[in-house]
Amino acid sequence: MVGTITYEFVRTYVAHIRNGIICTNINSIMCDGGVKMARSITIVDILNILGTLEDESGTQSSRNKFLNGYLQKLSSIEEVTGDATMLLDSLDTSDEKQVLLYERAYADLTNRLAEIAGFKVNYVKYSNRERITGIWEAGNDFKLKVAAFIPFEASQGRGISRHALLVLPEPVDFQRPFVTFMKLAEFLNMVVQINLPLSTIAGVLSIDDNYDKKLAPVMELSILAFKSKLAPFKRTATLQSEWDKEEIQTLLNKLKPATRVFLTILLDKESNASEIYAKMNPILTEMGEPEVKSPMAVGAIMGALSKHYAGIKEPLVFRKNRRYFINEKYRELLSELLSSL
Repeated sequence: MVGTITYEFVRTYVAHIRNGIICTNINSIMCDGGVKMARSITIVDILNILGTLEDESGTQSSRNKFLNGYLQKLSSIEEVTGDATMLLDSLDTSDEKQVLLYERAYADLTNRLAEIAGFKVNYVKYSNRERITGIWEAGNDFKLKVAAFIPFEASQGRGISRHALLVLPEPVDFQRPFVTFMKLAEFLNMVVQINLPLSTIAGVLSIDDNYDKKLAPVMELSILAFKSKLAPFKRTATLQSEWDKEEIQTLLNKLKPATRVFLTILLDKESNASEIYAKMNPILTEMGEPEVKSPMAVGAIMGALSKHYAGIKEPLVFRKNRRYFINEKYRELLSELLSSL
């Protein structure tokens, strides 16, 4: 924590919070609302001023202010882990009110960690029957219940859904699957840094007894790591995973105009290379984009498209008997997203 907190500073900052405005990482800069502050605000400061985190609804609720006014401004895994460390170091275990406040903040920090890594996160209510703290989703098939809490005794594990992965500050034997916060952060940081496909790697966090779910991501990562060495050998398993809407949107944003036109044509009906070529150039000319030189370019476009997902994701386009056609599973999504570009 930098500097000292003056009475005037706290009074101004409390006024900001009451108005739903929270500033982070302030160092002689202008924050939302136009008030200039002279020092950094920490998560401990925020929680001490809020005093409570509750499930009440509305934009002025304590939890909404914490999530939207502070937590969503954390944009890196390093920021989240730094806050978690500060929170745990500042915890007074003899203060029951503070323990509850900090434990709820710890749970939300864990959710934010997953959110930054790319999971779709449901910040569930603090008080719920399963005693979980979040639900994380990746792709169409992966959904993980999480219970992040600060344990002081073995009895705290009672009543938590057996289908939830425990996220703990340090190892505690509850005789069930758990991961420590810092190891989880290291793992998710690796996923982000190497740009691993989240829907693939997420399976290693599954607590399911079905080891197919744990082996699949390991096998896919092995194929990615040793692709050149495995090339001469015929693959005996299909390890491709489904696309979700966000992943397809990201892919479409990366594609060249000719490739997007290629997909648009196939959404109308399946076609061979000559038919696609005949329709493609007028569209590209109208867009002000370079024309393709011959029907042979269609094969190159197909190859370039496939390189974005070969061996990792299900094909978006198939080729059979010299005809190209859209994967029907993704027709509706592709139509919606391409029409908005």
